[in-house]
Amino acid sequence: MTTTPQRAAKFPRKTLAAAVTVVAALGGLHLWLNTNAFGDSALCGGVVTAESAEAVLTGVGRISDRPGPRSGADDGKTQFDCVIERKAVALPGSDKQTLHIQGTSERGDFAFTGGRWPDASAVSFFPGGGAASGRAWVLLPAACTDRQAGLVEAYAPDSADAAKLVGLLTGTANRVSDRAGCTPPAPLAAPARIAPVMRQRPAVASGVCGLPGFTVPGVRMETAQVSDVSWSCGTATAEGGKAAYVTLSVTRDPAVIEGIRKSQGFTGHGFDATHILSDCAGKATYFAMEPGPRYTESLGTGASAPSDLFNAFTKEARVKFGCPTP
Repeated sequence: MTTTPQRAAKFPRKTLAAAVTVVAALGGLHLWLNTNAFGDSALCGGVVTAESAEAVLTGVGRISDRPGPRSGADDGKTQFDCVIERKAVALPGSDKQTLHIQGTSERGDFAFTGGRWPDASAVSFFPGGGAASGRAWVLLPAACTDRQAGLVEAYAPDSADAAKLVGLLTGTANRVSDRAGCTPPAPLAAPARIAPVMRQRPAVASGVCGLPGFTVPGVRMETAQVSDVSWSCGTATAEGGKAAYVTLSVTRDPAVIEGIRKSQGFTGHGFDATHILSDCAGKATYFAMEPGPRYTESLGTGASAPSDLFNAFTKEARVKFGCPTP
């Protein structure tokens, strides 16, 4: 007895076409909602590229931008405020990532004066900028602003790659300077590498911060950052950031020096007794000292006066950097 072969069931062409259409639509919706495949290539009024934002905000999700809290100060030139977000829709485990970028202006030595800026001893400096955990900035060309130094700065997730964040800011600074009509002869270039931030280490009592003969009573720990253009050392009475005592800095970065010279309040020699610009064997060199709360509190219990400690620091730092003794 023979059996009749059974034919495979066939879907009606219309049903198959409809299924293909649904799959394609879902795929397109996924690309639209969870990738930047069809997104804008320029963000923040055209000064940030989506490609550079994707490099900083890694993972999945669509890139979008919106005005930042200071967007009302946007002058169409160097001042702007923008928030970039990357968020995936209906994907378990995906989180929204945020990158806040703005064009601002500050006193030229802002990176060494504390306030809303990270302690200089926790920053990796490079020519024309600096990077700390989840934060970086790049100075605009000197022609772009007056009375203060212009810069672009960004706040990103702590996990963001510092080199990619600095690359984004460098490209942004170039587009901002082009928009403002103050483009330098050669475009700003991002550094090839961002040095890692150094860890705290025990201080040598007879040579705090690696300066032979420089002593700071009570200091037990130090954090020294060294680059081609800047040097900074944070001191502490014990291990941990809360024990910060005083931070000492030196820079010969031409971009920073130019910003200092252009800043309102600069006297020709500095801003005050502990933030001075000096000649060092023909090279402009800036020296700064920023006291921490512990140092301020200790002034009533016999700590050196700020001017005395600063003079002791600059005396040894001038030797370190090859400066003639005044």
